[in-house]
Amino acid sequence: MNFKPLPVLAGSLVCLLVGGCITHEETVYRDVSRNQVEFESDAAGRIFYEALSKLPPTGRKQESKTTLEIPLVFKTDTRVVRGENELFNRAISECDTNRDGKISEKEARIFAERQEHH
Repeated sequence: MNFKPLPVLAGSLVCLLVGGCITHEETVYRDVSRNQVEFESDAAGRIFYEALSKLPPTGRKQESKTTLEIPLVFKTDTRVVRGENELFNRAISECDTNRDGKISEKEARIFAERQEHH
């Protein structure tokens, strides 16, 4: 059998020049459920939510897209975007210092003061 590398090489070169990158891009939105919490009084709830509204938007949804194309290479991008409930749950966890599921006015005030100093 007489093997001729020129046609195989030429075919490979054509595939490289004409072929494109197979890309797969996916954005997944994940949000956890909110933890249940009670407030000892309306004032405790108001103080907590006012402090929560002043937190930096680290848990807010953000998206970006980057694509790199190299011939005949498979590339996949998965971006996970977390919802705002994660920020709420972290704030509840930080505020409810005695872990009884009920935020007192004192706990809410301490939480609010800590947020002002950050």
